[in-house]
Amino acid sequence: MPDLRLDNSIFLMYLASEEYKRQHHISSGQFLELDGKYGILSYISDCPEVFDSMTQDEMAREIDEYIAANQ
Repeated sequence: MPDLRLDNSIFLMYLASEEYKRQHHISSGQFLELDGKYGILSYISDCPEVFDSMTQDEMAREIDEYIAANQ
């Protein structure tokens, strides 16, 4: 993965996870538990071009939809 794409993926993972934690009033530890169960951060890094075009609110909704689809 080229450095710029990797940097972008890391930034998007940060933005999406922080917004998700804020909206759901959960801690970093709780988010990491969800990530361990559903692979949220891997999902974001696999398709950064999708998350790149979203607002932070849309990112959080996308994570909700991803979790719901994988339960």
